Amino acid sequence: MKSLNSLLLVLSATSGTITTTTAFIAPSPTIKKPLLAIQKTITTTTSLSSSLNSSSSSSPQTTEEEITIDQYSRCLSPYEERQSIVNESSQYAIIDTRPQWQNALLKPVKLLDRAAGKVSNKIKRSRGEEGGKGTKPGSLVLLRCGESEWTKTGRFTGWADPDLVREGVLEIEHAGRLMLSEGYEPDIIYTSRLKRAVKSTWTILNSLNSPYLPVFKSWRLNERNYGALTGLKKLDAANELGMEVVQAWRNSLKARPPPMKKDDPYYAGNDRRYEDLTEDQIPLTESLMDCMERARPLWEYGISKEIKKGNTVLVVAHTNTLRGLMQVIDNIGEKEIQEVSMPAGIPFVYKFDSDMKTVPPAEGKISQAHTTGVFLEKPGLLKEALKRSEEWDSVVPGSTYGQKVEVNRVSNLEDSLLKLKEEQHKAVTAGRNAPAVIVDPNDDGQLIVTNMANGAPTTSPIEDDDDALEFEEFYNQTPEAEITLNIQKPDEASPGIVKQMGQSKDPVVVFIRHGRTPHNNMGLFTGWEDPPLAPDGVEDAKNAGRLLKMHGFEFDVVYTSWLTRAIETAWYTMDELDTQWLPMVKSWRLNERMYGALTGKSKQMIANEYGEAQLKKWRRGFKIQPPPVSSYSLSYPGNDYKRTKYVKDLRISLMETVNRSIEAKKLQIHRKFPKAESLWDCMQRSIPFYTQRIVPEAVNKGKRVLITSHENAIRGILMHLCEIPEEAMNQLHLPNGLPLVYNVKRKCITLLDDGSGQDPMEVHDFGPAAQYLFRPCELDDDFFEQMEAQALLNQEASNDAKEVVAT
Repeated sequence: MKSLNSLLLVLSATSGTITTTTAFIAPSPTIKKPLLAIQKTITTTTSLSSSLNSSSSSSPQTTEEEITIDQYSRCLSPYEERQSIVNESSQYAIIDTRPQWQNALLKPVKLLDRAAGKVSNKIKRSRGEEGGKGTKPGSLVLLRCGESEWTKTGRFTGWADPDLVREGVLEIEHAGRLMLSEGYEPDIIYTSRLKRAVKSTWTILNSLNSPYLPVFKSWRLNERNYGALTGLKKLDAANELGMEVVQAWRNSLKARPPPMKKDDPYYAGNDRRYEDLTEDQIPLTESLMDCMERARPLWEYGISKEIKKGNTVLVVAHTNTLRGLMQVIDNIGEKEIQEVSMPAGIPFVYKFDSDMKTVPPAEGKISQAHTTGVFLEKPGLLKEALKRSEEWDSVVPGSTYGQKVEVNRVSNLEDSLLKLKEEQHKAVTAGRNAPAVIVDPNDDGQLIVTNMANGAPTTSPIEDDDDALEFEEFYNQTPEAEITLNIQKPDEASPGIVKQMGQSKDPVVVFIRHGRTPHNNMGLFTGWEDPPLAPDGVEDAKNAGRLLKMHGFEFDVVYTSWLTRAIETAWYTMDELDTQWLPMVKSWRLNERMYGALTGKSKQMIANEYGEAQLKKWRRGFKIQPPPVSSYSLSYPGNDYKRTKYVKDLRISLMETVNRSIEAKKLQIHRKFPKAESLWDCMQRSIPFYTQRIVPEAVNKGKRVLITSHENAIRGILMHLCEIPEEAMNQLHLPNGLPLVYNVKRKCITLLDDGSGQDPMEVHDFGPAAQYLFRPCELDDDFFEQMEAQALLNQEASNDAKEVVAT
C-alpha cells in the first residue's frame, strides 16, 4: 500500500486562488508497496473553478508534466472508436459463429427482412398502432461488483486489483436471487478485466445456474484510474490534504488527481493483461469524464447492438463506468451526473422500445433522479441486512454468516446411489461379524434366506473398480512397450514463458480434463448432462492451477466446453494462477461425447437393460453409436433452449424444424444436435475445432493456450497431435485434473513434476495406449542451434586454454 508520506500537497488560499504543490518525501519503511519517488515538484496555480475543470482549460504556466495530462484524451473519430471495439471483440470470438459462406448467403435475406421491418413499422405508426415487424429489444441490467478488500478499508482502488471480500460475494449472490425473482435471464455478460468484477461475474453465473453464458472482458469497463492516489486511504488523504480537495477529485466531472509515474507499482502498462493496449490507451490518471468517455464506445458499438438483437445484457462493472453508461443512456447533464449513484448488490434495469429509447419506470417502481432505469430492490436494505447478520454472528456462536454455503446440485438418482454405496460400504465393514443367515419374520410364505457369510452381496449397481468409471473397454492390448516420460522439473524453464515481440518463444497448449463430478464418483455416464464439480473435483482443478503456477506457466486464452464441470475447472485453475482476466471461449464442440439413451446410467444398469453382449459392442466399438435419445427427451441437447440459441455453426435439421414449427404454429429453426455419438463422432467436432479455430486464432499467433475439457474431446485432439491409431483410442485414459503439456514445436506431451518424488505412471492410470501418448520429443531447429552455439563456446574455451598453456 502507499503512504501519504510519499505525497504531500500544500494548499494555500489567497483571494480565491489555490496553489497545489506535489513533492516527494521518503516513504515509511513499514509500508508494503510505497509510492515510488515522484522525481520533480509540480506546481499548479489556478482558480478553484478552473482546477475543477482542468481538462477543458489550462494555465499558460503549465509544466511539461501537465501538458502530458492535458493531452490525455479519448477523443477518437467514430470510425476509430468502432474499429477499436470490433478489433477488441473479434480477437477471440466468445460465441460460435456461422461459417463465412453461410453469412454471405444470408446477408441479402437479412437486408430484405430489415427493410420489411422498417416499412411495417412506418405503416403501423401511421395507423396509430404500436409495435410492428422486428425483434423486440432486450433489457440492460447494470450491476456494481461486490465489495473488495480495498473498498472495505476505504482505499482509492482504481485499476489496482484487490480481491472480493466475503461480504462482496454475498452482495452478488443476493443480486442473482433478485434477478431470478424478477425473471431476468441474461444472454451475454460484459465485465472489466479487474479481479473483483470478474469474480463477481463468476458468482452471479453460479447463482443463475448459467456458467455457459458468453462473457466479454473489456478494459473499457475498468474503474476510474485515480493516478497517484491509488492505494491511499481516502480518510487519511482527506485529513492530510483537506476534504474539499479530495472531494473535488472524487466527484468533480473534469478534475484529475495527480498522475502516477510509469515506474509506479500500480501502473497498468507493467501488467500483461493490458498488452493489447497502446501506451496512449493506458491512463496515468483520469477524471470522471475520462472514465465515462472510455466506456461510451463499448455501449455504442457493442452493448447496444446486442440489445437491439433482442438479447438481455448484464454489465458487471464499477461505480464510475456504470455511471458513464447511465449518462449516455439517459443523456444526463454534467451537474446532474454527480447526483447519480450505483449501490452494490442491487441490479439496475433499463428497458427499451423499438427505437432504442428507454421506457420510463412504471408507477410504484424504485428509480433514482435523472434516470429511467429501476432498482430491483430498495437501496440500503441489503446493506442493513448484512450489517445485522454480522452483528448476529458476533453475538451468536456458530452463526453461518460469512461462511460459503456450498450448493451441490445432484439428482435424485445420484443421491440414491450415493446412499446405497454408503450402506453397502457399512455392510462390507460389518459383514464379517453379521449372522450367517437372515430370516424375514414378516414373510407369509417360504422363509427368505440370504447367505451373508462373505459380506455384502457381490452384485452391485455401483462398482468400485476404476474401470467402472469408463464407458470404453480396454481390449486387444498390444504388447507393452517401454514408455519414456517427458517430465519437467520445477526448476526448468516452462515453454511459452519468454515472449518476443508479443509472441511466446515456444507456443504451448495445456490440456486439463475437468475435475471429478458426482456422476464420476457414482460411475454414471455423464455425456452432455451438466453436473457441477464435486468437492474433490474442485480440489482437482485447484491442484492443477497450483502445479502450473509452481512451474511458472502463463496463458493468453482459455478454451472450454459449455458444460459446467469444464467451465468451473477453468475458473479454479485461473484463480490459482491469478489470471481471472483471461478471455474464455466456450464452445459446444469441446463437449463430452453424447451417450444417447445411456446418459445418466451405470454399466450395470445398461447391462441389465440391453444385455452384456450389446454393452461390450458399444464399449469396444470406435464408430458404433449408443441408442439415440428421443427428440422429446430431457437429455436431448436441442431441448436446452438456453444454450441452443448460441449455436450457429451446426446445420439445420429439416425434420425437427418442421415438427417444432407445427407445434409452435410459427417458424422454429432447429439445428441438428446429436442424439447419440460414437467416439469417432465426438472427434469429428473436437479435432476441427482445434485445427480450424484454436490453431489459427491462437497457436499460430504464438499464444499460450489452456484447454479445459472432457476426456473424449481431449482424446480426439491428442489423437490428431500424437498420431494415436484409431484402434488404441478406447485404450487411452486421461486422469482428472492433470495438466498435459503439449510442446507445439517439439510435438510431444510433457508431465509436470509435482515434487512428490513419485512415478506418475504409478500414481495415474493412462491405460494401455500410454505408449502412443508419451513419445520422445522431436529435435527442432532451436535445439540444433543451441547445440551449435554451445559447441562454439566450447571450442573458444578450448582455444583459450591452449593459448594459456602455450604462454
